[in-house]
Amino acid sequence: MGAVKLLAFDLDGTTITEHKYLSPGNREALIKAQAAGVELVPATGRMKTFLPQEILDLPGVRYAITANGAAVYDLREDKPVYQRLIPNEKARQVQRVLDGWDTYIEYYSQGNAITKVGYPELGKTHFALPPSKWHFIVDKDYGLVEDFGAMLRETGLCPEKINLPYVAPEEAHRKLWEELEALGGLRLTSSIPDNIEINAGDAEKGSALLALARLLGFSREQVMAVGDNGNDVTMLQAAGVSVAVGDGSPEALAAARYVTGPHDQDGLAQAVERFLL
Repeated sequence: MGAVKLLAFDLDGTTITEHKYLSPGNREALIKAQAAGVELVPATGRMKTFLPQEILDLPGVRYAITANGAAVYDLREDKPVYQRLIPNEKARQVQRVLDGWDTYIEYYSQGNAITKVGYPELGKTHFALPPSKWHFIVDKDYGLVEDFGAMLRETGLCPEKINLPYVAPEEAHRKLWEELEALGGLRLTSSIPDNIEINAGDAEKGSALLALARLLGFSREQVMAVGDNGNDVTMLQAAGVSVAVGDGSPEALAAARYVTGPHDQDGLAQAVERFLL
């Protein structure tokens, strides 16, 4: 286990609590891993500009896998080193489906988030996002557009991800998922209950992780991944050492070789102590 040179860790539900806090135990463990020569790589469904400051403040965090693997950024150079974007025509197909639904929509592009004028103000009321999700709209610095379809037609934008933070009730979530899945060429995941995350079919954390490892000269066996949910499954399958937090989803627990403590009981720190230190 001492051969691990790269630690990829999911954020929400794995490393941070309440979507914003890094516990002292997890922070100390990550700092120790970096001091031992391990490359620290946050791997998240978030876009680049929504990475928590506490994660960015960790020593040695240069690369980040973002938008579920659609883009890997060199944070020091502020540029992508790997991308798997949704083609513009496919994004337009997705938007035509979404036009039939009254749901909160975000587009991720070039590390930033775009939504419709008025949506952030309506998130808590009209779209009825529960308080546990308010952080995901209130704390974002959005680019705003009048019309998603016009944006796609006029700019040719190829999104990193199209994010639906809250689709409820369960029957609506299932029906919309089926409509999107019928389009083909997409990868659909849920990293938080009640959301739908839409990526290009070849965008996933596992491929992005291995691409970054190759760029840095590391083998698969030198990579460790820690995650908790559906969008972490490919990363857990790709890594030489894979760990799911104890309160992770059934699919994440099945994909990982090892299980650590729950995310809110410093499960990440326990895994780092066990396999890296």
